[in-house]
Amino acid sequence: MPEAAIKTESPSINKEGMDPQASVLSIRFGPFTGELEETACRLCGAATLGKLIYKSKEGIGYYRCRSCSLMYASPRFTEESLRNIYETPEFTDLPSYENWSYDNWRQGRARSYHVERAKVALIARHLPVGARILDVGCGTGLFVLLAGKSGYRCEGVEPSAMLAQVAREKLGVNVFNIPLDDFAPPYKYDGLVIWDVLEHLYDPLSVLKKCAQLMTAGGIIFAQVPHYRGISEVFKTAMCRLGLRRTYKNFGFPWHLYSFDRTSLTILMNKAGFELLFFESWSHLLKDGKESLASRLAISLTRRFCLSDYLICAARKIS
Repeated sequence: MPEAAIKTESPSINKEGMDPQASVLSIRFGPFTGELEETACRLCGAATLGKLIYKSKEGIGYYRCRSCSLMYASPRFTEESLRNIYETPEFTDLPSYENWSYDNWRQGRARSYHVERAKVALIARHLPVGARILDVGCGTGLFVLLAGKSGYRCEGVEPSAMLAQVAREKLGVNVFNIPLDDFAPPYKYDGLVIWDVLEHLYDPLSVLKKCAQLMTAGGIIFAQVPHYRGISEVFKTAMCRLGLRRTYKNFGFPWHLYSFDRTSLTILMNKAGFELLFFESWSHLLKDGKESLASRLAISLTRRFCLSDYLICAARKIS
């Protein structure tokens, strides 16, 4: 695929202390500072920008590719700037892990517990207990821990030294702190989880191709990504475009570079060597553990028609 990212000057993003003539500009978003570069669609290699959906007051444009339907931000942080974000303490709630224990986490039943439990249930629908699973971009390793307790041979790979340290020292799980490109285990995985990761990646297609290399033939990958066609997402975007909402923070910039729909996620998976099995999405009721007779219909409809702001898919490695 041709390189689509082109460093360029962006006078509209000029801030105090910036050089408006520089080809790469530094800018601060909340606690994160980095350099910006222009980009077109990295999935299909389109040479021109897609349809502009919204442009923020900082000069960040959010575009939808006319060819593959991927939504992306441009300009966006450079690859080096993105790596620095994930070593910033503000990126995750590190203090919550100071006195962390599995029993307190399970008994407290925070959203993270319900989500990880739902992920294990999703895996169990397709892979038998004892299957070998890799969690790519596993963060602090909560899924690795719960999947291991459920009988799976699960380990994680996490490029952030800060997050991997929490996983190993606080949760006691097997997490490799290494870039995925350098990860070369002596075995293949039956399943792979890449959850809330693809939207962060500078080049998600190359990462998914590497994932395929790590899997057995017929292995299944499970992914969750932001879904710009979710009901709430469509509403927030409409409010921004009408000028009734001042910020497009629902996209998640600067750490989120992309948002997907079923078309763009299918194209991405197919290009990486996977065949889509199904799509679904989870209601906030399910994520908060509020499953009941009264909520069952809403949970079922959200799952079946992919109504939430996050899209889940499972795909099988083709060969």
